[in-house]
Amino acid sequence: MMQAIEFWFDFVSPYAYIAAQSVEQLAARYGRTVDWQPVLLGAVFRETGSGPLTMRPPVMANYFRHDFERSARFAGLSLRLPDNFPVSTHNTARVCLWLKQQAPQMTGEFVRRVTSAYFNGDVPVNDPVWLADIVSGLGLDAHSAVAACADSHWKDALREQCETAIARGIFGAPWIVVDGESFWGNDRLPQVERWLAQGSF
Repeated sequence: MMQAIEFWFDFVSPYAYIAAQSVEQLAARYGRTVDWQPVLLGAVFRETGSGPLTMRPPVMANYFRHDFERSARFAGLSLRLPDNFPVSTHNTARVCLWLKQQAPQMTGEFVRRVTSAYFNGDVPVNDPVWLADIVSGLGLDAHSAVAACADSHWKDALREQCETAIARGIFGAPWIVVDGESFWGNDRLPQVERWLAQGSF
């Protein structure tokens, strides 16, 4: 069996939102699946000394704000930075990890619905009740999803996720790993496809 494509992301990463809408289709064209790996960029940034692109010097931040929207349009998507951007997504990530265990085949759809909602409206992306509605819409147990937000097991699992990301040198999102080769950013998807098609280059 061919290795899954690892997709490391934070739910409030604009570029991860864009890539998440198409990465499963890309993987399927080459007989691959996607291993969704939620992480908290805030934890990663504290370790790396970095920060959100919108908190760079104004000339850079303004460019990135423009590029978020342009990149989305290029991919046939809409994107509007929410007023509460960026926010912590610890509950969202815990529910995602719970979902990977309960219904792994639905994880991609969960990620797409959450990110699409966040980048097209001021939704409370980290609120357990709001997340329960998303999970219910997938035909899954909303009560268990809410419980996962406060469950020490999923808290520990997310902490381990972040520690693993840092240990592996992940510093941004989306971070895509194919056969051990790492690619950072939505704009690296063409390189990911080349790798899938022909191997290393």
